[in-house]
Amino acid sequence: MLFDIDGTLISTRGIPRTAMFEALVERFGTFNYDDAFNFSGRTDWEIVEHLLTYADIDIEITDQLVHAILKDFVRHLSDKLHNGFQPVIYPGIVELLEKLGQREDVKLGLVTGNVKDGARLKLTLAKLDKYFAVGGFGDDSNNRNDLPPLAIRRAQEHYRTSFTKQDIWIIGDSVHDVICAKVNQLRSLAVATGWTSYQDLYAQKPEYLLQDFSDVTTALSILLGN
Repeated sequence: MLFDIDGTLISTRGIPRTAMFEALVERFGTFNYDDAFNFSGRTDWEIVEHLLTYADIDIEITDQLVHAILKDFVRHLSDKLHNGFQPVIYPGIVELLEKLGQREDVKLGLVTGNVKDGARLKLTLAKLDKYFAVGGFGDDSNNRNDLPPLAIRRAQEHYRTSFTKQDIWIIGDSVHDVICAKVNQLRSLAVATGWTSYQDLYAQKPEYLLQDFSDVTTALSILLGN
């Protein structure tokens, strides 16, 4: 079961967006920031590439530059989150993860647009890191659709078991979560706790859609096929 983080498990109340802006201003002095760009469901790598392109800076956008900016971003994010801005955990999440984590037949992982260090930072502060040993992250690729195969391979190596596609879930709050599940022929459970409306998620035709995870019994029934 591969979970997204922001908008699905927790909210960081817009702090990553501010941290990204500060990282870019620090590097370039001034920066024409695309305030309208929706970060939801995007990889951090993709976000940086878009913002650099939008700003029309006279510089070659290389992978090396993007990863240097992402490192700066995580530093700014850490400063902000350790300065009293604790992540907010959505209703039902702790109970859901606890119940899933207790099962021998369930393995938990991540498919998130967050870079790995950013993901661990957020989950550690929210005290949810113990549930997730592996994942696919936003510094693995700029394309979210590439992340599930990476997460699955890492899970198979870590847990020393194999997984069939019909038993793998993508669980997230954005249209990009649903799309990456479809592209990879995986099951999808969408939840409308993030920045994407229930109606917009419904239009993408996820296999299941919930308003939130406050009804843990229903969520477990969907995921476990009971």
